Amino acid sequence: MGAEEDVQEPAPPGLSHRLRAGSEVVVDLGGELDIVSGDVAVSYVRDVIDRCPGPVVVDLTALAFCDARGPGALLRMAGYAEQAEGELKLISPRSSPVKIIRITGLDSRFLASRATCPAGP
Repeated sequence: MGAEEDVQEPAPPGLSHRLRAGSEVVVDLGGELDIVSGDVAVSYVRDVIDRCPGPVVVDLTALAFCDARGPGALLRMAGYAEQAEGELKLISPRSSPVKIIRITGLDSRFLASRATCPAGP
């Protein structure tokens, strides 16, 4: 049974993760973050948090689209990381996700203290 626990499911399209220096894990979130993909992305990040204790960085460089449900998915990811006594940061978002995060009022949580990103317009 131990060997079965080590087998990982392949990542859904647009999602992957890698270890960075120390214990930091980078989750690459690409494609779209919307009503269809949000739950899948949250589930994937939760699994990464469970398997890899330590800080989690979500890289949004390849995120092409984010609708109004996207920030809620990011908020659920961050909440799960906090419950696991970890931290979730965002890096390299394009202007579209930053704009939606600001519109929804989550910029103080993600952009000011928890993210590395451009200020944007």
